[in-house]
Amino acid sequence: DDVGGERIQTPPVQTSHLPHTTTASQHITMANSGNDGQQRLKPFEWLSGGLFFGRNQKDGIESVDSCKDPAVLLTGIHDNFQSLLKTKEAPSIADGDGAADTAETSATTAVEAEGTAAAAVAAAAAATTASAESTDPSKEETDEKPTDGAFLEARLARLQFLLYDERRTTSQQDSRWKNANIATATMQNLIAATCDVEVASESSSPSPSSTTTEQQQLIPTLLNNLSILQFESRKHVAFIINYLLVCGLDGSDAELYIPIMRDFVQYVEQHFDNILSSLMHGYTSSTADVALHCGSIYRSCLKHVILYRHLVTSPERLGQYVYPFLDTLVHVPNFDISSDAMETLRHILTAGCADTTGSSSMGGSGGGGNSSGSTNPAVAAMMEETARELAALSAECLNTNYEQIWEQRFNPKLMSDKANYMTKRIALQILSTVLLTRSNYAVMIQYVNSRSNLIWIMKLLRDTSPHITMDAFHVFKVFVANPTKIPEVTKILKDNKEKLCKYLETLHHDREQSDTQFRDEKALIIATIRGL
Repeated sequence: DDVGGERIQTPPVQTSHLPHTTTASQHITMANSGNDGQQRLKPFEWLSGGLFFGRNQKDGIESVDSCKDPAVLLTGIHDNFQSLLKTKEAPSIADGDGAADTAETSATTAVEAEGTAAAAVAAAAAATTASAESTDPSKEETDEKPTDGAFLEARLARLQFLLYDERRTTSQQDSRWKNANIATATMQNLIAATCDVEVASESSSPSPSSTTTEQQQLIPTLLNNLSILQFESRKHVAFIINYLLVCGLDGSDAELYIPIMRDFVQYVEQHFDNILSSLMHGYTSSTADVALHCGSIYRSCLKHVILYRHLVTSPERLGQYVYPFLDTLVHVPNFDISSDAMETLRHILTAGCADTTGSSSMGGSGGGGNSSGSTNPAVAAMMEETARELAALSAECLNTNYEQIWEQRFNPKLMSDKANYMTKRIALQILSTVLLTRSNYAVMIQYVNSRSNLIWIMKLLRDTSPHITMDAFHVFKVFVANPTKIPEVTKILKDNKEKLCKYLETLHHDREQSDTQFRDEKALIIATIRGL
């Protein structure tokens, strides 16, 4: 110190015997400084990130929201999911009270073993400390870290946002600046092992690493374990898969995404049985939203000729992935699951006949696409060609497997008295679509030339529900209008001519004024029956 112009040397104070104390300012400096003494927080960061929202740690969950690299996100998704699987398989960890009891038991054992007063005091202190740490709520809040499930949900949500935001941006940009970098990177990282195998076969290079191969199995594994994910994570998984399956089918920029979609479809083709088995397993889940997500992905697969061909041209796959819908899934007690299964069955039996490749493909859980609804001529031509090929495959499948589909399952299980209202009505709509489709001419002739099929429809024509009777009429008119009726069908119509005509004259009489087509069709059917 400088006092009166003279410097006085102050001897150093020995502090080794004094208790260590820290001032408030030192606490702030220590909290805001690293090991090297440099400030860790930027100016005003305490307001934006520290005080109200928690400090943004380098590897914290907050860092996921700033990631723009799909490769990094997919790697993190794979790691978090593997950790989540291991956690589900591992035995549950004891809670805080159990930990305290264990500490007290250990303390008692130490006292008996040592037999000294010092050991007893030390063991008691250890038990007290363990109990305090296990029951201290402030310490639990401080040490609490995001779980693997939380990280997985955050990364899936971020990847979904990047895909959606890229599609929204490209729809507003000039065509010269459009790009699909996020979708391309996502697809390439999911099928990286496939690409590596192809390159290795051409250049005789080493096989891909096990990590890459595991990441290629990410989608089948996610689908097979969809029920253990959190609710939001399931939605994100379904969105990402649906988006990659249909991103080239809709929007003014659809042509930009067609190569991405085709590469991803090829990936699904290579894992077809694994993915379809996982989707069928999801339909049997007790959680309704899992079945709905699996159904949306299943229907997205049906929009592609190469995947639909794998499904309907193999008797084994029909037995595994199609017949369960007719046998059990449409009859489950849960209405959401059964109605979704009926919708999937409609897509299977009427592929290419109905509007199964339209702009709604990226809505719902597969949403996120451009909602402009406009497509360029190249995309429209591709979709028309796809519809024709799907219709041809569907007609061949229905005709080849006629007995297994229609006689053994569809009629007795979907249109009998045991079926509920929803099942019978949608079944009639599916049947009407199939019979009135030009490509299904062989199926139509075979179906309407059956005495038992006519009896099924005539029973439904007298149902108590007006909606079912209307749907049954649209099927019944095909039997009557058939110019090549077999004698058995003609005999039934002729024997019941008077009753049929009298009933049809009063059928939905109030609708004739507003629906002229129905009025004309009904008059034609009545005249045809009377002319037999």
